[in-house]
This record gives sequence, C-alpha cells and structure tokens, in this order.
Amino acid sequence: MKKIILFCGLLILLCSASCFALPQPQARVKQMVDTVLNVLQQPDLSATEKRAQISGQVQEYLNIASMARRTLGSYWDGASAEQQQRFSDLFVKILEGTYLSRIDDYSTGTVQYLKQRVKDDKAIIDTVIVAKELEIPVQYKMIYVDNVWQVFDLVIEGVSLVKNYRSSYGEIIRQEGYEGLLALMVEKVQAMESSM
Repeated sequence: MKKIILFCGLLILLCSASCFALPQPQARVKQMVDTVLNVLQQPDLSATEKRAQISGQVQEYLNIASMARRTLGSYWDGASAEQQQRFSDLFVKILEGTYLSRIDDYSTGTVQYLKQRVKDDKAIIDTVIVAKELEIPVQYKMIYVDNVWQVFDLVIEGVSLVKNYRSSYGEIIRQEGYEGLLALMVEKVQAMESSM
C-alpha cells in the first residue's frame, strides 16, 4: 500500500514539474508585443525606420509554415514543394506590408492582456489594443513547437487572418490556379514595397 501511495505521489510530482516547465504562451505574446512597442514608441525614428526595424523581428514569433498551410487549407497539398515555399515567402511579405503600413495607428497604443487558455500544445491569448481612443480586440492563436510558443493565427476584431486570406486565395486558385495566385501576390508585394 505504501509503495502505491509513493508511486502516485511521484507521478503527481512529475506531472506538476512538466506542467510548470512548459513556458506560458502569454509571456511569449507579451515579449513580441513589447519588442514592437519599444520600436514604435521611439520618437526619433521615422515610420520607414520603424517598419525596417520591426520587419523580420516579429517573424521569430510566428509559425510561418503553419500559417501558410492553414491559409491555403485543402489547396496546400495540391501545390508543389516549390509553390508552397514561394507562397510562404510571399505571404510573410504581404502580412508584414499590410500590418506595418498601419504602424502609426498603434505608436501610442497600449496592450491589455485579458485571458489565456491552454490545451495541450495549443493556446489562445485574448488582448485588447487601446490606441487613439479605440479598443481593438486581438486574439493570438498559438502552437507549441520545438520548445517554443508561436503564433499561427491572429483574430482581429473577430476576423481571423488565416480564414480571411483562405477565402480570397481559394477563389483565386479556383479561377487562375496556383501560378495565378503567386503572380498576383508578387504584384501585391511590389506595390507595397514601392509605396513604402
């Protein structure tokens, strides 16, 4: 009987230790947000300089492969490995261009962390950006991969980034195929880069 109690006690301790060893996803989101806000709130930097500093830094917090695969949904498996890689590369540039173009909207903002939900290797972090008398709810959907929490989707004001792009990109693939989508994405990236 004592051996059973001892075994159960050790099992509980091991489970507790593994639970505590897993880093908290909200801390990871806060680290990412703080990195961005630290750049945004530097008054001596122009908007272009802020974009340049933030660009690339945020990528380490994103699971690009998961975002790209989820965005193409059922079309992902039908693309060649080269098309998948080109899509991923262009998709990151479009995401950066879209959100970095709104950089001034958030330069005086603060972030409130509301709730963290974790289940196995997935997590959802609810936040609110408070900027210029606006409150913008932002939900981070995360996955634990290679010992780190990474974002695989953003839900801004109730709209999923992944689902939003999946809908429009799926329509383009149906009409113009993968190469048609990639060509349009190249045009979009070029237009973004020329306007910065």
